[in-house]
Amino acid sequence: MSKEQGSDIKNNIGGINILNARNPVFKDPLEDVHTANLPIAGCGWIDTKEGVVLIDALIDPGAAAKAMERIRGTIKYIIYTHVHFDHVGGTAAFMKDNPEVIASKYLPDRLDKYEMLAPYRALCTAMQFNIPKIERPIRKIIRPTKTFLGDMTFTLGDKTFELHTARAETDDVCWVHVPELKAVFIGDLIIGNQFPNVGNPWKPTRFALDWAKELERVRALDPEHVFCNGAAIYYKGKKAKKALDANIEVIHSMHDQVVEFINQDMHITEMIHAVKIPEHLKRNPQLKRFYSRPEFFVFNVYRWYHGYFDHNPAHLLPRPEKEVMNEIFNLIGDSEKILKKAEDLLSKEQPQLALEVLDVLIQAKPDNIDALKLRMKLLKNIGENDRCLMSRNSWHYFINQDKKTIRSLRKNK
Repeated sequence: MSKEQGSDIKNNIGGINILNARNPVFKDPLEDVHTANLPIAGCGWIDTKEGVVLIDALIDPGAAAKAMERIRGTIKYIIYTHVHFDHVGGTAAFMKDNPEVIASKYLPDRLDKYEMLAPYRALCTAMQFNIPKIERPIRKIIRPTKTFLGDMTFTLGDKTFELHTARAETDDVCWVHVPELKAVFIGDLIIGNQFPNVGNPWKPTRFALDWAKELERVRALDPEHVFCNGAAIYYKGKKAKKALDANIEVIHSMHDQVVEFINQDMHITEMIHAVKIPEHLKRNPQLKRFYSRPEFFVFNVYRWYHGYFDHNPAHLLPRPEKEVMNEIFNLIGDSEKILKKAEDLLSKEQPQLALEVLDVLIQAKPDNIDALKLRMKLLKNIGENDRCLMSRNSWHYFINQDKKTIRSLRKNK
């Protein structure tokens, strides 16, 4: 993420749209190594005496075409580090020479799932990135021509490319070691100076323990150069080791805390507050909490190890939430009481608790304009102190949804 994006999140309640950049920033960090960087996407390419190896492909063909203009030589191979669209969306722009496209064996299955769930993914992308929900059909992604599991090595010209599959952010991770350069290209195993993206509220379970072990495998190579976030971000020497060390330690520590609390039968809503980043890592410059946050990490590891049942018998076969909330509202019998309680909690600096209390009224009376206006106030209050892109964009998304609902209700009166 750029400094400009970081300042934007501090200066206003608006969500942050980082998907609309189309002009990559180009760098040549090493001899024969070149990178293209967008706010949320990147790619890198390595020149050899017999052609070019491209690692990842940016987010869309328009941005990728600008990168293609800078590539000198024939692209012989494209390697996908994983299937998230910011890594594979632009591949079509690089296919002029019909390169081999290499990926994990599990990547095509993930593409199938994305296409099957296209409407849902459009909705969650709108929330996560504060963009309009895209109704058009999902863009067809160039499929790999070769897939594998485990380890794979090929040579091109004067360079060796050692590929390794793993489970981490996804089950189709593939990272690359080029020993002649003392360099590794690790995709999103690290996403820059950011807390590891081990949890995402909208996405499938991620593999925390495997993630840490794979970073240990990377560290064991003692690389001089680490390229991550689709090669857009680059660490060298001691900084590379510090980035690996910090990510490995925080994942292991938080993972082990979740396991301990699961074994104690702690409820997940307590656990997200009980699990802590180790004190000596809280201000570590490698672990800024701009993109993800520890609570997401905890939910993610919990989902991987724990079933949906939280050991409350009322939740084993629950009734629809709106039905339950309506019964609770009928017991209270007074909208003003709920509004007043939520306002009181806000005045005591408990906006999240106020939001959950207010939800009784909103679920039972979704056309209550006063409740919707108060929810907007609560979301704005929470968002003003939120530095995490994903959650902050969500608060903003629902503020906008409530504005639309209020306009519609007033129009139809």
